[in-house]
Amino acid sequence: MKDAINREQIEALLRSSAYHRFLDVQVDELSEESITISLPGNALFVTGDAEYIHGGIIATLIDIAGYFAVHRKVNLPTPTVDLQINYLRPAAPGILRAKASVVKLGRSVSLADILVTDHAGKEVAVGRGLFSSKQ
Repeated sequence: MKDAINREQIEALLRSSAYHRFLDVQVDELSEESITISLPGNALFVTGDAEYIHGGIIATLIDIAGYFAVHRKVNLPTPTVDLQINYLRPAAPGILRAKASVVKLGRSVSLADILVTDHAGKEVAVGRGLFSSKQ
């Protein structure tokens, strides 16, 4: 495997994607064990008059965080193979944070767990992603 990538490299990859720029995804924290990515509150992400963030936005945040948790370890593209999400409560409008950690780093696929919290620190969703990590 290649050397792990650092925060600046992850931020550059995020900026290189028009979709990630639209979402305004940011790297909040990066450690050997995990990466935390945030998504600012945006009125476009709120579902109708229900006043909660659409589940697809939460799923996207889970996917991005899991991807970069694995990608930073292998320094290779790590497309999503499978993504499981459990929504725990509606996410109130505001900043969302996803903390992702690699559970198993494999030669062909890797597993990451992701926890999403809202601006008040309440858990709103958990995800588990399987990502290709073939060399």
